[in-house]
Amino acid sequence: MNHFEPVGDTARWRTLYAMLQAADVGGVLTYEAMAEALSLHAVNDRHIIQMAMRRAARELEIVDKHAVTSVRNVGYRVVRPDEHVVLARGQQRRSTRALARGHSKVVNVDLNGLSPEVRQLTEATMRAFSMQLEFNRRTDVRQRRLEDAVASMGQRAEKTEDEIAELRSRLARLEQAN
Repeated sequence: MNHFEPVGDTARWRTLYAMLQAADVGGVLTYEAMAEALSLHAVNDRHIIQMAMRRAARELEIVDKHAVTSVRNVGYRVVRPDEHVVLARGQQRRSTRALARGHSKVVNVDLNGLSPEVRQLTEATMRAFSMQLEFNRRTDVRQRRLEDAVASMGQRAEKTEDEIAELRSRLARLEQAN
């Protein structure tokens, strides 16, 4: 079968997208349910299901503003809005590791074996990777500071609410005494 020929009237990803739209936030769409809906085998056709899910998940994220995460050997879960940042941070960590691997490839090359033109290109690529890594490092630092500030403000808000409750209690006792 040619992978670019349609397998039915509706694209597989559209079928999974409809299932995702119907799922509750926090709900899990299992491989078995997806396989049944697509007339596939949950284990043998796992890769086909995953490819269709990638496309369906992208549509869900862009159109419906919901993301999904994989649940190992079970399926996919529609994440809560507050989990989107956690998923984004995971992607950010992965991208930083990928940049470090790419940087290592261009830094650890025998420049003596290169023509002057290719050597210049390699050195420019080294600088570009270094700048990208430094940018990511600075962004990580800023993001951590921001997250710490937000957490601190949340703690302060809780403390303020406790203080207000205490003041109300004292006021009520004073009013009762008078």
